[in-house]
Amino acid sequence: MFRKAYEIAGVRISNEIFTHSEFHTIRQKNPNITLDEAILIFEHAPINVSLEQFAQKKHRTAASYRKVFREFFAPLKN
Repeated sequence: MFRKAYEIAGVRISNEIFTHSEFHTIRQKNPNITLDEAILIFEHAPINVSLEQFAQKKHRTAASYRKVFREFFAPLKN
């Protein structure tokens, strides 16, 4: 697995920047990915689990995951 420049340099970044970066990478690798699929990849969910199933196991709702991660799924603004 490739490490990102900030990891190699030992630079600390905010959680927000990290999350934007991760979702950007996920979208680059999978241009047609849905928000639900991207969340599952970001959260390292087991394969063949829906967001609803994953959220339930974490005592959350799929809607709460979507609400939190929707802004990170959108393309970065310049």
